[in-house]
Amino acid sequence: MSLPKINLVVIGHKDHGKSTLIGRLLYDSNVIPEQKIQEIEEESKRLGKKGFKFHFLLDSLEEEREGGLTIDIMQTPFKTKKYLYTIIDCPGHKEFVKNMITGASQADAAILVVSAKEGIQDQTKHHAFLTKILGINQLVVAVNKMDKVSYNEERFKEVSEKLNKVFISLGYEKVPIIPVSALNGDNVLKRSKKFQWYDGQTLFETLDKTISPSTLPISKPLRACVQDVYQLKGEKIVVCKIETGILESGRRVIFEPSGEKGLVKKIEMFGKEIRQAKPGDSVGLIISGIKGVNRGDVVSYPENPAKLFRSFIAEIILFSDAKMRNNDVRTIRYGTAENKCKVLKILEKIDPINLTSQEKFPDVLQDGDVGKVMFSAIKPICLEKYSEIPQLGRFVIEGKRGATAAGIVLEVK
Repeated sequence: MSLPKINLVVIGHKDHGKSTLIGRLLYDSNVIPEQKIQEIEEESKRLGKKGFKFHFLLDSLEEEREGGLTIDIMQTPFKTKKYLYTIIDCPGHKEFVKNMITGASQADAAILVVSAKEGIQDQTKHHAFLTKILGINQLVVAVNKMDKVSYNEERFKEVSEKLNKVFISLGYEKVPIIPVSALNGDNVLKRSKKFQWYDGQTLFETLDKTISPSTLPISKPLRACVQDVYQLKGEKIVVCKIETGILESGRRVIFEPSGEKGLVKKIEMFGKEIRQAKPGDSVGLIISGIKGVNRGDVVSYPENPAKLFRSFIAEIILFSDAKMRNNDVRTIRYGTAENKCKVLKILEKIDPINLTSQEKFPDVLQDGDVGKVMFSAIKPICLEKYSEIPQLGRFVIEGKRGATAAGIVLEVK
C-alpha cells in the first residue's frame, strides 16, 4: 500500500542550516545512493574538511540538476513510517516568495529552521509571516545548531519563548518546536543522549504526528481554468485544469469572462472518457453550444458562477527593482489568464518583520516591500478571494524581465 504524500518546504534565515537539515533528512532516510555519499566524503577530505558535510550533498545535487542529470531534490522523496515527503526546494528568499505565492509548488507544511546560536532574525519572521499569509497552516520548527550552544536547555527555552510570541501574533496555534543538531544528527531521526533534559519527540516523529496531507477542495464550487481550445474531427475540444469542485459530464457550464454557456457532452483524460473530473485533473472537454471560449476563461456551474468584477484589494510583495506607484498599469497573471490592471491606490505599507502597518497611503512600494493595494482591471476579470478559493486568489505581476511582484486577493468589489 502506497504512503500518503506530503509536500514540505524548508524555510528560514539563509545561515541557519537549512541545507544541512535537508541533507540530513535525505541521508538519514537512506534515499541517497551510497556511491554519492562516498564521492562527497572524498571531496570533503580533499578540501580538508573533517567528517561528512551535508551542505556538500545539497551542492552536489544542485550541480547535477543544473547539468540535467537524474538526481534532484524535488525527485528524492524521503519516507517515514506514515508519509512520503517531497521537499519543495526554495533555495533563496526571493525564490521562496515567488514559488510559494504563485502556487508553482504548493506546500502542505513547512519546517522553519532557526539557529540556536543566532536566534530569531528578521528573515525568520519574514518567512513565518509569508508562510501564514500563503495559507500554509501546518508548521514545525527545528531549533538547529544546538551543538554550537553546548546543547544548553536554557538557550533552547529562550529561543522557543521568542518564537511563540511571533507565532501567536500570526495566529498559529501550538507550533511544535524541536531542538536538533542537523550536522551531528541529534534529534532528527534518532533521539540523542545529549538532550537529557528534552522528553519530546524527534523531528521525524513530530512530522508524522502533527502533519496531515491536504484534502482536495472537492466541496468548493467548481472552478476550472481553460488552457487551450482546438478543433478535432469537427469538434471543439476545451482543455482545462480543475482547480476546485467536481466537473461532471451532462452538466451545463458557463465560461467567464467570455460569457459562453454550454453542455458538457464528454470529459476525456489521457485518451479515456471519464464521468467526472476532480481538482488537479487536466482534461479535454467536448461541449455543445459554445463559440468563442478562450484560454484564461474560468469554467463554473451557472448556479454558482465565477464572478466578474473590475476592482479588488490585494496584499502584495515586491521582489524586483521595479517600483510600484499610484496609477501604474501592470500586467497580472492568475490561473491561465493575463490582464492589465491599474494601481488605483496604494493603501498601506506593511512591516513584515513587526507585522504592523508601517505607513498609510505611501507614494511608492519597492523591492522587499509588502503592501495593501487597490487595483482596477481594464477588462472584467475572474479572480476570487484568497480566503475562499486560494487557487484563483493569488496572482503574479509581470514586468519586462519576468515576475516582479505577487499577491493574494483580500476583497473583491
